[in-house]
Amino acid sequence: MTGLRLFISSAVFAVAIATAYWSIAHEIVGTFLLAFMAFALTFVAGYMIVAEREADLAGDLTDARVADAAGELVGTYSTRSPLPLWTALAITCVGLGLVVSPAVAALGVIAVLVLGAFFIVQSR
Repeated sequence: MTGLRLFISSAVFAVAIATAYWSIAHEIVGTFLLAFMAFALTFVAGYMIVAEREADLAGDLTDARVADAAGELVGTYSTRSPLPLWTALAITCVGLGLVVSPAVAALGVIAVLVLGAFFIVQSR
């Protein structure tokens, strides 16, 4: 599986970078974030092994062509929804609020939760 190899090799790379970063900088936050990235990549690889082992993806074929995946249904997406824009702005408020003001961050978190509920309602 091509995707599985990609996630495993990326996780190994993230562990190597986290180790090198710690040995050079001795900075815990950056090391933690790199280690978290390795954990997330490992989690996705584990999910692929456990839950998606029977997935028949066109990209996993050794002689795959673009035409093999043509017409494949990958989901239904609303092209006229304003929710992605508002969600991006809410997430920006959360990030900016962490730097400037906790009140702005709290408003951003509330907006993200409300918009998440709207996403769920819109997807049904």
